[in-house]
Amino acid sequence: MMSEMGKKKNVKIFSAVIAAIFVLSVAGIAVMQMGNPVSAAPSSNIGVVDMSKVIPPDNQDVANAQKEMQQASEDAKKKFEEQSQGMTDEQKSQLYQQIQEEMTKKQEDIYKGVKDKVDEAVGSVASTKGLSLVVDKRAVLYGGQDITEQVSKKLSESQSK
Repeated sequence: MMSEMGKKKNVKIFSAVIAAIFVLSVAGIAVMQMGNPVSAAPSSNIGVVDMSKVIPPDNQDVANAQKEMQQASEDAKKKFEEQSQGMTDEQKSQLYQQIQEEMTKKQEDIYKGVKDKVDEAVGSVASTKGLSLVVDKRAVLYGGQDITEQVSKKLSESQSK
C-alpha cells in the first residue's frame, strides 16, 4: 500500500514538472515573438516633437512677434486710458473686456506666422520619414520616433533663406 501511494505521488510531481516546463516554454516563445519593445518603438509611424526645444530663444520670428505684441500691449493700454476717462466702473470693465478680446485676437494673428512655419517644418519632416501622425512629446508616455532635431534644422534652414 505504501509503494502505491509513493508511485501516485511521483506521478503527480512528474506531471506538475512537465506542466511547468510546458507553460514556461509557451511563455518563452511568446516573449521571443514579441521582440524587444524598445527597438520596435522607433520603427513606428508616429512621430513626437518636443515643441519647447523646436524654436530656440534667439529665433528672429519669435523676437519680432514679441516686439509686435509688446507694442500692441502698449497701444491697448493707451487706448484704455484715453477712452476710459469719465466712465463708470461698469463701463470701464466692459471696455477692458473688449480690449482684452482684441488683444487675444491680435496675439493669435501675430503668432500664427510662427506656428505656420513650425507646422510646415513638422509636416515636411513627417512626410520625409513616412510618419502618419506627429504629436507633442509632452503628451506621450512611451514610444514614437523623436523628430525634434530634424524639425529644428528645417526651421533654421527656412529662417536663413
